[in-house]
Amino acid sequence: MKRFQKIIVIYDILPGGDETLQRAIDLAKRNDAHLTVLNVVDPSGGWEHIDQHKRMIERVAVGIPLPTYRKDHVVLLGTPVYEILAEASARQADLIMTSDGYAGEYEQLFGLDVTTDLMRRADCPVWVVHADTDQTYRRVVAAVNAGKEDALTCSANRRILEMASSLAASERAELHVVYAWDFAGAERDRMDNGLSPGEYTERLKMAHLEHLNQLVTLGRHVLGDPLTFIPVVKRGDAVDIVLDYVETEKANVLVTDGKVGDPFMSAFVSTKATKFLGQAACSVLFAKPLPANHQAANAAE
Repeated sequence: MKRFQKIIVIYDILPGGDETLQRAIDLAKRNDAHLTVLNVVDPSGGWEHIDQHKRMIERVAVGIPLPTYRKDHVVLLGTPVYEILAEASARQADLIMTSDGYAGEYEQLFGLDVTTDLMRRADCPVWVVHADTDQTYRRVVAAVNAGKEDALTCSANRRILEMASSLAASERAELHVVYAWDFAGAERDRMDNGLSPGEYTERLKMAHLEHLNQLVTLGRHVLGDPLTFIPVVKRGDAVDIVLDYVETEKANVLVTDGKVGDPFMSAFVSTKATKFLGQAACSVLFAKPLPANHQAANAAE
């Protein structure tokens, strides 16, 4: 993947930790990026506990097959989310990688779920690596909204497509771009009540082709010709469509928008991002905007 130059990977002896570290190492190699291995320790465990973590991270860092000038490690004391975000800001990181630590709505509400909180508050993309992920990705799924009025100029659509396309190219994987749509308002009422079976089938077919054209147009606008992805257009709830497609197609990673909204409300009303994080049967890359200091450099590449 292009665009990532300073990567922070959160590491601990937890399920998915080793898979996440290996994925971060591979990504750093492909990008000639700098990799920081970060571990945050609860200071209440005492100095002996802290020293154990430091020794562990030092051993891990020594074994990373990157030049010394392209890797380092740090152990911090304090609240995980605060320390991770502060370190990412200080290092001007353009990607945070962590293992899948989703805990649930109760944990979201009280700020106990580090992964969800990172996804919500980070200023850069966050890649949540599924514990059972394969080392080789075969299928990348990108979820976009090709039907909105500003679809062609939408920065979220562009980020998702560019990151997903770059990832698929580097992994030599298939790229599937999914767009879920549905009828709305008076058109939905007409479809539900005012059409004969034949008219219903014909209108549904026409609508499907219309939305497929929107998706293909968006893909060409962002990625150019020829098409390098499989366009997938389905009618229904966006979250349900994407989650079902990811599971059915055995996708390795889902690339989607990282917009979450108000943290208090998201504990009660699950947003698309939190649902994808909690339910997707694969890794999830939340394509947030890159920090401002990296945007000019990326544009020049």
